[in-house]
Amino acid sequence: MSVPKLLGTALVSLVLLALAERRSKPNRDLQVLFERFHAEIKLDEHDERLKLRTKREILLKALKKRLAVHTLEFESFDQGSYAMRTGVVPKDGNYDIDVGLIFDCSLERFPNPVTLKTLVHDALAGSNRTVAIRRACVTVTYFRDGVPDYHVDLAVYLRKPDGHLVLGKGRKYSEAEKCEWVLAAPKELTQFILSKFDGEEQAQYRRCIRYLKRWRDENFNAGAPLSIALTVAAALWFEPKRAEDETFADLDAILALVKTMQRKFGNNFDLGRLSVPLPGVRKIDLMSGLTSGQMSVFKERLDCLKDALSKCYAVDSTADAARILRSQFGPEFPLSEVV
Repeated sequence: MSVPKLLGTALVSLVLLALAERRSKPNRDLQVLFERFHAEIKLDEHDERLKLRTKREILLKALKKRLAVHTLEFESFDQGSYAMRTGVVPKDGNYDIDVGLIFDCSLERFPNPVTLKTLVHDALAGSNRTVAIRRACVTVTYFRDGVPDYHVDLAVYLRKPDGHLVLGKGRKYSEAEKCEWVLAAPKELTQFILSKFDGEEQAQYRRCIRYLKRWRDENFNAGAPLSIALTVAAALWFEPKRAEDETFADLDAILALVKTMQRKFGNNFDLGRLSVPLPGVRKIDLMSGLTSGQMSVFKERLDCLKDALSKCYAVDSTADAARILRSQFGPEFPLSEVV
């Protein structure tokens, strides 16, 4: 090969190398920002979880004592994002923990679940907290300076003779047909979420769940998808992503997940809805609570998220990409990798 051709080939190689470096460097810098963002929004063992655990134990101790007069005993377990280790710091500061109560008594004793939920409600009433019977749980809320500070959601279950659990649904003044025991498998659901992936891949999976949750909190005041719906969607469709140097690439991972969710939307025949099936004994759609209008808004905002994530590959700097991401994920997303 002649000298000019060799020089031309070398020049092309240098240009391609520079372009590749320009594409990959912002991704590596963005990964630093994503991980800093995750550290800001995650709920871990060193923050309000300690206070929540303490209040949980106080409530359970009081509940056991006061229900003993009704010859009622229960076992408790953690559920929800606390147990799944996917919790995010709440924007409004109102921290929460979900606890399941399993009672070993017959359906004949409590054909209406609200009767048992009312006993739980009355046993927990106190001057420093409010207690409310909600459709799927009993909520105990603590206040600070007149503002909700944190709350504990207590789900009431009965264990059937076959070992399956049923969850008490219904409020105090609900119509009879809305007061029901429904099959549930909360422990199996938690295990389903926790068993996805191992090691660092599981860590990336949980980071992306938290990114989606913070995106939801930033972009919806009402009509938002349930937190558990986003979590199960990730469990069903998330794929770990790495850069060419084998470091994790959260931008690639969250974009791939969002694109998969977009593809899962139905056609015009079923009104373009996204279905997220609840795994386990009770086959329901976790997105069924959204109206057609709310589902349309969810799709539009998911499209906006996808567009924003995609733009991060085309901008000239990490700072520009960070500003785009902050528009979707909120002010906790850092604008610089420098601490």
